[in-house]
Amino acid sequence: MDQTEGDLLKTIDTTMLTPLVCRVLNRAAAEVTDWQASELYGGGITTKILRFSGNALDGSKTHPWSLILKIIRPDGEEDNPESLRYWKREALAYQSGLLDKLPGKIRAPRCYEVIERPEREIWLWLEEIVDDAKGSWSLEQYGNVARHVGEFNGIFYENKPAFSHPWMIKNQLRVWLGDEAPILPPDVLAHPLVNQIYPPDIYEWMQRVWSEHTNWLKILDRQPKTLSHLDVFRRNAFARRDTQGDLQTVLIDWAFVGGATPGEEIAPLVAGSLNFLEFDSTKAHELDQIVFNTYIEGLRSAGWNGDPRIVRFAYAVGSILKFSIGVSGVAFMIADENQHALLEKIFGHPINELVDAWGSTMRLLVKLSREARELASQHRVI
Repeated sequence: MDQTEGDLLKTIDTTMLTPLVCRVLNRAAAEVTDWQASELYGGGITTKILRFSGNALDGSKTHPWSLILKIIRPDGEEDNPESLRYWKREALAYQSGLLDKLPGKIRAPRCYEVIERPEREIWLWLEEIVDDAKGSWSLEQYGNVARHVGEFNGIFYENKPAFSHPWMIKNQLRVWLGDEAPILPPDVLAHPLVNQIYPPDIYEWMQRVWSEHTNWLKILDRQPKTLSHLDVFRRNAFARRDTQGDLQTVLIDWAFVGGATPGEEIAPLVAGSLNFLEFDSTKAHELDQIVFNTYIEGLRSAGWNGDPRIVRFAYAVGSILKFSIGVSGVAFMIADENQHALLEKIFGHPINELVDAWGSTMRLLVKLSREARELASQHRVI
């Protein structure tokens, strides 16, 4: 067993793992014979993700097994259910049963157990999901995911009981942005890497967006809502075939689940995937088009018959606000070379590659802002 987790792994033994493994294998008498653990990327300052795997004996047969342990800890305002990062939200989503039998092609990992520990930790023991679409996704696969989440959003469209639980996030964009304008000090803006992302024209554009965003959010407030995952991007979405061979999308990390305007759901699928360098930024326009068009197809397949211009507006505003103003704080980390190693660990790429990608994403957001302004002016439409 990997001992790098120290005291944490000392609390986990065969006695704890055996009933979980029995559920994984659907074998009541399975006995764990060996196991190991390793930390996975994807956690954060308050979250740790570990993979457990090994073998279990059932009668005379040995069966391999695996489990994911997601350990969640609170930080700051995370005790408030209205907080963006309310630490119990994902656990409550699993405990509610909402994620057990989702309709359509969207699935969540099976949750085998939720444990709230006295040291203010929540342990989620989850099914390990393996992506059937190995490596980088094609445009077609991004379209598949967009279609699936569109169908998902269409099924729950205006189904208020589905997204009105008190622990669910509401007004995610408002909470994400906060009340303070995105001001970057001159010394931060002067850093060569920061300047690649926020040259003068982009920084001025971002200030203009801030002056417009309240009106944009008011327009979104008037629109009907639907149940949304709100963090659908390449690292949180997995392609899987069911027993009949039909393609599904399994979404992990339901920490932002709540209500949103149709269209907000696909903002991270484009901009988030680009920012994590999961897709070639030189083909951002193609990604934007296929994701949006197949998302509309998914909505319509579920019976939604609304105006696609409203969806386009929600997608554009969600992309702009979340991935320009909403991430501007990363500039302080980029300006501090001591933080580069952490950014490279989180995103899995050298800092220069990250900066190139993020600068490219900003240019896409500028284009989307032109659409948002035009759509916002069409009061009779939206």
